[in-house]
Amino acid sequence: MPKKKNPNIDTYKVLTGDWYSVIQVENDIFDDGYIEACTRAMEIRVKQLVTNNDLLVNPAMICKHMDKPTSKERYINTYKILLNAGMPHRANLLRSTFMQNVEIDLASEPMSASLKR
Repeated sequence: MPKKKNPNIDTYKVLTGDWYSVIQVENDIFDDGYIEACTRAMEIRVKQLVTNNDLLVNPAMICKHMDKPTSKERYINTYKILLNAGMPHRANLLRSTFMQNVEIDLASEPMSASLKR
């Protein structure tokens, strides 16, 4: 008999840089499963690094709710996820690099956004 899905667990796919993760989040604990999924994905990825220089990320992480196929992807500010994950040095490195290249301060940008359909 197939296992029943826990109704309090949502599954998200998180993409950034050259990697992605599938993360499960307790929807009865966290207000925003997208933010929690991105934070957990980042924490797991950093633990898997061979060296500190192996982390490749984009300024935005793409997060998709896998249990709701019609839901929009959300674009999550990687700088703020790094701060949320307790990685201020990595966050500020991303922020300064991005600001030098495109003159946009990730600290001033929103935490997340969705594209209009």
